[in-house]
Amino acid sequence: MKSGKMSFNWQSFVLGMALCAVLVVFIGSKAADAQTGSMQRVMQRQANMNDVWEKTNAMDERLIAMDERLIRVEKKMDETLQDLRMMMKALGRLESGKTGK
Repeated sequence: MKSGKMSFNWQSFVLGMALCAVLVVFIGSKAADAQTGSMQRVMQRQANMNDVWEKTNAMDERLIAMDERLIRVEKKMDETLQDLRMMMKALGRLESGKTGK
């Protein structure tokens, strides 16, 4: 070794470069794995949101159908009540005719 100067031998330089390359590949693969995992989480969230959206739409359709059935039932009840009132009036007239009032 000469005084005041460091002598590098080419094998040490190549070994250092190889270690740096391995480190860069390792860090790059970790970063890629993190991005892939993140993308998978995003895709899963999107799938969950789509599922919730579809279930919400199905629930809305069921509610609309239920409202329509309820309206039909209410109309039927109103018609039945009207028929009952007419029948009560007719019975009242028959009663008053029998008793001679």
